[in-house]
Amino acid sequence: MKKTILTLAAVLMASSIFALDPVTINGKFNIKRQKGTTALFSFDWSKTQVGSIDDGVFVNSTMPLDEYLQKRDEEKIAEGKPEDANFVKDWPSIKQEAEENFKKAWNKEFKKGMQLTRNAAEAGYEITFVIEGMDFGNVAGSVFGWGHAGGAIIKGYATLVEKATGNEVLHLDINHVQGPGHFSDRIRTVLVLNELVDEIEDAY
Repeated sequence: MKKTILTLAAVLMASSIFALDPVTINGKFNIKRQKGTTALFSFDWSKTQVGSIDDGVFVNSTMPLDEYLQKRDEEKIAEGKPEDANFVKDWPSIKQEAEENFKKAWNKEFKKGMQLTRNAAEAGYEITFVIEGMDFGNVAGSVFGWGHAGGAIIKGYATLVEKATGNEVLHLDINHVQGPGHFSDRIRTVLVLNELVDEIEDAY
C-alpha cells in the first residue's frame, strides 16, 4: 500500500512538472506593484477560433466564433427547439458580463497595483486581451465532474502598451486557462475570465 501511494505521488509530481503554465509573463512591468497606474482594457474576440482544447492545443477541427454560435442555433432549430436558439443573440451580453466581471475581479485582486478602466482619459496604459482560442466546455463534465471539469478554456495573449510612448511594456501568453464547470454557457464564460485573473496573479 505504501509503495502504491509513493508511486501515485511520483506520477502527480511528474505531471505537475511538465504541465503547461496557464499564463507566462514577458516583461519587467509588474502590475502588482504599479499602485496609482490605470490601464484602458479591452478584449479582442475577432480572432477567436472555437474547438476542443487539451493542454493548450486544439484536438479537433475549429471554426470562427461567429460561425460556431450560428451553428449551435441551427442545431437547436433542427432539434425542434427554436426557442433555445439564442446563441448569436445572447453572445454580446455574455461577453459584456464576462468582461465587466473580469474588471471587477482584476481591480480587487490587484488593488495595490494597476487598475483597469473603460475611461480612456484616465488611463496611462492600454491592455488588450486577444482570445485566439476558446473551448466553451460542456454540461456533462460540469454536472458529473468536479472542480474545473467541463469548464470553459481560453488561450491567446495580452499586450500592455504605455500610451505616451506607444511601447509595449508587458506581454502575457495565455497558454491554457480553464475555469470551473457550470451547467450554463454564460456562467462558464464569466468564470473562465475570472480564472484568468487568478492565473495572472499566480504567474507573479
